[in-house]
Amino acid sequence: MIIFIKKMKKVININFETEVEFRQKMVEHEYEIHSNTIYAIDHSHTMGSDEAIIATLNEHDVMGIPKDAWVDNLTHTLEYFEGIEDYEKCIEIKQLITKLNIFI
Repeated sequence: MIIFIKKMKKVININFETEVEFRQKMVEHEYEIHSNTIYAIDHSHTMGSDEAIIATLNEHDVMGIPKDAWVDNLTHTLEYFEGIEDYEKCIEIKQLITKLNIFI
């Protein structure tokens, strides 16, 4: 099986001051966050990392996903892409979940 995952276009930075503003920014950037989730998990798995970094917060902190939460996050990301009918991304996610389940 050949798995092709497109690369992250850029690591986004989310600037916020309050929790409400953070939640608004998460909605504003949800496509990029979900896209970065796919690439970051695949890249981290390939590199043997225990965390997938998907964004920076306020220029100096990072938003990451620990290895034990990768499949759960990919399942959530799959639901997002099913909802917006981006079936190419759905295929990538399903292939990546299969790959992770083989190696975890």
